[in-house]
Amino acid sequence: MLRVISLLVLVAVFFIHACGPSVEREPPERPVEVLPLSAGKALYELHCVICHGNDGKLGLNDAGDLSVSELTLEERKAVIRDGVGVMIAYRRILSPAEIDAVARYTMKFKEEDTSEKLE
Repeated sequence: MLRVISLLVLVAVFFIHACGPSVEREPPERPVEVLPLSAGKALYELHCVICHGNDGKLGLNDAGDLSVSELTLEERKAVIRDGVGVMIAYRRILSPAEIDAVARYTMKFKEEDTSEKLE
């Protein structure tokens, strides 16, 4: 009987060891949904106009002048997502798709002719 119990314990230890520790994997990165530029405009008017103004030039509370900003689209998304200076981070307020839409909308302030029309 002792031999059977020892064999069962040995088999159980083998199977437990064979399974190994579970490896946590990051979920695959989902592509960001692309919202229309009109959604970016609406979100900008709701969250950003107070400091940046309708044309991006207001500069209230040291807000950057978006008409002369040299930030790339990705850099603008990072600023909106993470905040900078006294500007709050919007990562818990806006979805990645909404952050993308606002960033794309702000690019129009430095361009005279917008290639993407508001829908």
